[in-house]
Amino acid sequence: MNRILIVEDDAALRSSIRSILERNGYEVRVAGDGASGARELQAGIYDAVLLDIGLPYVDGWQILSTLEGKRGPSVIVISARGGEEDKVRALDLGADDYLAKPFGADELLARIRAVLRRAQPMLGPGPAIRNGDLTIDLSTGIVSRAGVDVRLSPTEYGLLAVLARHPGQVVDHRTLLREVWGPSYGDERNYLRTFIQRLRLKLEQDPKKPEIIVTAGSRGYMFGQSGPGAHST
Repeated sequence: MNRILIVEDDAALRSSIRSILERNGYEVRVAGDGASGARELQAGIYDAVLLDIGLPYVDGWQILSTLEGKRGPSVIVISARGGEEDKVRALDLGADDYLAKPFGADELLARIRAVLRRAQPMLGPGPAIRNGDLTIDLSTGIVSRAGVDVRLSPTEYGLLAVLARHPGQVVDHRTLLREVWGPSYGDERNYLRTFIQRLRLKLEQDPKKPEIIVTAGSRGYMFGQSGPGAHST
């Protein structure tokens, strides 16, 4: 049973979300302010967190900052702030998705299923993709550079794996969004820009001059240049 933490100061909304999730088989804990939410995250193990931004005592931005770069639960920000700037800021700080209020039960459940699916990628027989000193082992989900493991979030790995399965080929924006985030996505290019930037910071020798994840004009992205630079074994 997946464990989900709801950090939301609106009592009615918090109760409604809890009821929806419990009816769908999730184990749920709740926190009514940022301070208690931060304590819950330190004390418990969760698969996903629904995190409001405008929280008393400790706001959602501060909580996201404490989670940045750490292995932890998938984070879906739920906020009345639906502007592009807030979405990009949340993704930059490590959120996996952003759901603007008000939202329906079906959309909420679809977003949760999507982040949980990304956190447990389907592994099995598959090649090891190599590009220079970078190795992506699709059978184990391990990514390494020069023999040193690179820590990626589930969403970062999912995006990299889709690109790596098509070395030297352009994968368009819509395909990437649907493969990684789910079939209801297609126009959220800000998601791609943010996660591509995060991957480049972790994988490229010079993130400003990428050679592993290349922008293909306005069409999409490509793993390596076309030709013999990337190969599988």
